[in-house]
Amino acid sequence: MIEYLIEREREENFRTSTRMIKFPDGETRRVEAYRLVWTWFDRALAFEFGPKEAGILNTVLECATEEGLPIDQALGRVVDYYVRRWEARGLDLTDHNPQLTLARRRMQRFQERKGS
Repeated sequence: MIEYLIEREREENFRTSTRMIKFPDGETRRVEAYRLVWTWFDRALAFEFGPKEAGILNTVLECATEEGLPIDQALGRVVDYYVRRWEARGLDLTDHNPQLTLARRRMQRFQERKGS
C-alpha cells in the first residue's frame, strides 16, 4: 500500500501547475513550474529565517536575466539554490521547530568547545 502512495506522490510532484505571481518590478507573470518546485517555494516563504517573497523573486529575475533563462526555469534554479544553501548551514525547511534545532546545534558546538 505505501509503495503505491509513494509512487503517486512522485507523479504528483512532477506535474506542473501555474500561478500568477506579482514580481517586485511590478509585473505580474504567469509562472508554470513543477508542483515540487511550488512546494519548496512555499516552504521557503514560510521559513522564518529565510528571505521574504520579494527577495526570492528579485533573485529569480536576476537569475533569468543573467543566465538567459525563462522565469519558470529561473524559479526552479533559485529555489534549489536556497534550499541547498540552508541545508549546508544545517537548517531544514521541513523541520517544524527550527529554533529548537538551532539551539540544540549551538549547545552541541558549545559542549564540543568546552570539552576541548
